[in-house]
Amino acid sequence: MTDTYQELLIGQKPNQMNKILGFTLVGLAVLSVISALFVSPFFLIGTIVCGILSFVVYFRRIVVEFEYTYMDKELRVDRIYNQSKRKQMDVFDLNKAEILAPENSYHLDNFKNRDAEVSDYSTDLDDTEELKNYVMYYEGKRKILLSLNDNMVQAIRTGIPSKVKLQ
Repeated sequence: MTDTYQELLIGQKPNQMNKILGFTLVGLAVLSVISALFVSPFFLIGTIVCGILSFVVYFRRIVVEFEYTYMDKELRVDRIYNQSKRKQMDVFDLNKAEILAPENSYHLDNFKNRDAEVSDYSTDLDDTEELKNYVMYYEGKRKILLSLNDNMVQAIRTGIPSKVKLQ
């Protein structure tokens, strides 16, 4: 048995809503400090709450990356926050996958009306030369969105050639 190992690390587009919310909370914390100095010390509670919320919402998730690891018909997806904290998102046994095809492939036409739970592990960016957005239907219940490069797709294709569509 030959083991195929492939790793891919991709960055995700920054979430603008998190950025706006983070800066708004920082602004509210600053206003609370000023209010605490001139109006009442009870505004320090608002400073602490806004500071903690801004840290949790924005500063812990400034840089989000996905790491795909393929090892002998198994695909692992990890989310990495600020290049320091890793969280395992999903593990897929590719023998249970129905199809893996590019996002706009005609091979996915039969699956369009299927009611499936969507898991988005893509970059949210348009296709580039290195990365293309792929859709994988898994166990008949899930639709997985991935951003893969050609090397990763070829590695997966060696394990499950009948289920991987290149166009």
